[in-house]
Amino acid sequence: MSDEFGDKLIAFAKRYVGIAERCNNEESTKMFLVLPFISFLGFDVQNPFEVCPEHAADFSDKYKNRVDFAILQNDLPIVAIECKCCGAALKDERGQLRSYFNAAPTVKMGLLTDGVVFEFYADSDEPNMMDEKAFLTVNLRDIANGRLDESVADGLKSLQKGQFNPENIGAEAKRKLVFQKFLQEITLLAERPSESFTRMLLKAVNIQHVRDKSLPEYQDLVGTAFREFVNVKILQRLELTKATPPAALVPAEATAAPESAKESGVVLPSDTELEVLAFVKRRLSYLAEDELLFDAAQKIEFSNYKGKLVVFFGRERRGRLFDFFEGGARGPKYCFVFADNPESVATDKLAGSILDGPLLQVFKKRVIGEAAPQPDAPTSTVIVMNPR
Repeated sequence: MSDEFGDKLIAFAKRYVGIAERCNNEESTKMFLVLPFISFLGFDVQNPFEVCPEHAADFSDKYKNRVDFAILQNDLPIVAIECKCCGAALKDERGQLRSYFNAAPTVKMGLLTDGVVFEFYADSDEPNMMDEKAFLTVNLRDIANGRLDESVADGLKSLQKGQFNPENIGAEAKRKLVFQKFLQEITLLAERPSESFTRMLLKAVNIQHVRDKSLPEYQDLVGTAFREFVNVKILQRLELTKATPPAALVPAEATAAPESAKESGVVLPSDTELEVLAFVKRRLSYLAEDELLFDAAQKIEFSNYKGKLVVFFGRERRGRLFDFFEGGARGPKYCFVFADNPESVATDKLAGSILDGPLLQVFKKRVIGEAAPQPDAPTSTVIVMNPR
């Protein structure tokens, strides 16, 4: 995310995810995490006429309720904010936020948070009836680890003071919720294309009268093409591939259900995973000893699963080079588990001095069948925290 707001959001997330470890009660969560977030959106947390703590949200004189914070406009609450202790489950508190939302007719948006995860709700279906699903969810841990989706950054940017329009938030939330449903349906179609969707594509390419017995084979073909399309588009953005997909889009063994469809459907790689893929392609091109290896380096592909990136040459099962696991805030950022090698490499920095040996060894074996020496030592992990 090169946008200035995105850069500021990443810096904010990194700072306050570190602070979150010290917030072990609701009050510290409010003070050290929630108020800074409200301030980040441009609201004056030191002005009680704009950000009011413990604001009344009562149905009647008999039932006295208060919301943790209310953002006011013309002395009327427009945003209700309910806070829980950092790490607490938010789903159990949505009913409480819903009651505050319903009690104040002027409230147009509800925010439920533990200081790290922020769930934004609107009343897109019925006025003052909070939607069941959040139209925007912001997870600072994901952002701090480099996983900032453009839709999240754009959505949060639109909620800044000066841009937030409480009268339009319901319609905007409706649009975002429908968009989320579209994404869910597209993900399901990529994992296992429906019969009607497959027949529609077959008709578009002038293939008709397909028997029911043959349809599953075409469904697998559509799913593979779908994922390949996503992969190519991602690589095009990094200028790592040509503008058009390869002619041989689907390998011969594509009639078998791909591993990615079986495990988790379509999972888009994170910025860190794309960084690793770009580094590997560049590094192997540099290390190539002949034209055969150089050309092969341009044909490296990947499959993305929940929690790991699989990088391979040719076929995923037979040509696997390594599995990449993205580290967290408390450990090395990059972790590589190379095929046919009992050692994994964990490091804070992508560097040829660390990765060239195992990377080139497995790559040459996959391309030209070179026998790679197998260490006798048991499985171990090599951790390089600060390589020179």
